[in-house]
Amino acid sequence: MATGKELLNGSVSELVLAGGEVKLPSRVRSDEAYKRKVSQQDPRGFVQVKDGGVKPVSKTLTLTQAGTLLSLIAYVGDAEGTLIHNGEKLGAEKLSKLLGVSKRSIQTNISELVNFGYVLAHKEGRKVYYSVNGKLALRGKKAEEGFFSKVYIVKLRELSKKLTPQELGLLFNMIPYFNTRYYTLCRNPYELDPSKVELFDRERFAEEIGVSLVQVKRLITNLMKKQALVGIRTCRTAIIITPKLVSRQNKFVELEEVTDIIGNELNVRERMEW
Repeated sequence: MATGKELLNGSVSELVLAGGEVKLPSRVRSDEAYKRKVSQQDPRGFVQVKDGGVKPVSKTLTLTQAGTLLSLIAYVGDAEGTLIHNGEKLGAEKLSKLLGVSKRSIQTNISELVNFGYVLAHKEGRKVYYSVNGKLALRGKKAEEGFFSKVYIVKLRELSKKLTPQELGLLFNMIPYFNTRYYTLCRNPYELDPSKVELFDRERFAEEIGVSLVQVKRLITNLMKKQALVGIRTCRTAIIITPKLVSRQNKFVELEEVTDIIGNELNVRERMEW
């Protein structure tokens, strides 16, 4: 058998015949780029929720209906939006057990979502199972256009057991409004310059999503107590949605970045209360 030194001194054909591999510099660079891409991929399981789909939905649903929809999104299992758990398609009975509500309640809530077209019903024999409309959420392939948010399945299922339907509904309505880089609730969620990020206050956010100010104040407080949201206060207050639940990138926000946003000219001149 040839030694490593002999192989290095031999021809390319001899190296290949001996079981070696020859790579052109371009292939080496390509392989290194692929390894970097894989290392940067998010290992957590997530559903892609389309930001542009959430806004019109939030205008048509009650908070309870929106909360039911978000809890269903936690079980989207394929590119068609099919609700799946442990490899099995989900109907009303199994969903009621997973979500901890009565079968009658889940049937009523889902039938309302079916009427709106946000959830689809599929019949197989005598059984009915459900899927979430792919214009809202999908899993297993990249959204073709527009912005989308990654909603992490494990965290969402955990919160679904702790939060009320109304709390989940408000959380659902917040998804399009958290800043891509800083996770703050704001009017311009895709702005990456901290000096230009314009924070929401409670009055403006309540008006934006069409929910009463009293409800927003109460539910925001509850969501912070249950660690779905974080409030950071200096001269003003910023509301941050936890990066453990949603993200548009693989970066966690730093406190210094949020304080820079709170202190920018756009936010200092406003009275920001929550």
